Amino acid sequence: MNEPLESHLVHGRRQRPDGPSPVDVISVQSQLVYGHAGNSAAVPPLRALGVRVAEIPTTLLSNAPFYATTRGRVLPSDWFADLLLGAGERGLPQRARMLVSGYFGSVGNGAAFADWLDVVLPASPQLRYCLDPVIGDTHTGPYVEPGLETIFAERLLPHAWLVTPNAFELNRLTGLPSLEEGDAIAAAQALLARGPQWVLAHSVGGEPGQLVTLAVSRDAIWRWSSPHLPVDVAGTGDVLMSLLVAFLLRGEAFEQAISRAIAGVHVALETTLANHHEEFDVLAAAPAALAFPDRFVAERLA
Repeated sequence: MNEPLESHLVHGRRQRPDGPSPVDVISVQSQLVYGHAGNSAAVPPLRALGVRVAEIPTTLLSNAPFYATTRGRVLPSDWFADLLLGAGERGLPQRARMLVSGYFGSVGNGAAFADWLDVVLPASPQLRYCLDPVIGDTHTGPYVEPGLETIFAERLLPHAWLVTPNAFELNRLTGLPSLEEGDAIAAAQALLARGPQWVLAHSVGGEPGQLVTLAVSRDAIWRWSSPHLPVDVAGTGDVLMSLLVAFLLRGEAFEQAISRAIAGVHVALETTLANHHEEFDVLAAAPAALAFPDRFVAERLA
């Protein structure tokens, strides 16, 4: 999509203020018509917490792929690159404080994003890049093209301030065992050597009936335990990232922001179960994160 828009779509505005609109977060993820994953999961909690988001879709799908049918498509790489170019032309990277990336859908889209990142980050020193390396999960295996893992490891990790893999993705990125707490800490520490300042590893095995979330930096290790709930819906990692980013932007300490994010995700899962909904109740996440800051308290291990 390199040609300019058709002439009938181009028009002027006679009265418009000159000041650019504020943007807090640029979110580069998938988009659904029905259900919650990618931007369709992450953006509602962000906006509920007063965060101004610019959404850049990598896919436009009718629903997540675990239904009997899925319509729509992964955006062609030239279309996606054109959206990134347009965001740059409007100066969004220079105004935003956080950049989040999630599911790309194709190696071509991952490469286009990496090319864009190489250009915009040097010109946007205030912009913190948060990488959700969407690869797969323990019960599904990988569900992205293999070449994307190389792009994550070689081109995106060196730019990331924060990376948020689940235990399966942590293993894929490091080649180290990651399903249990001790192994996940060692793998996260190995990942730090590739560039990020923080690794937030989630869905790690804990005591029976518990899941562990770990935040690992070069100077600290934090742990949270939460009950494992019998529900499998898309979007939990996307909401976890969005809540964390929102509370960091509100000035919360890193560990407190994670405590709130875990509470928000957990209550939203409880609400999903209680209402017997087939899709994640993302609207419950932000109010719960505000209301229950100490439901899951951080434990410092180092």
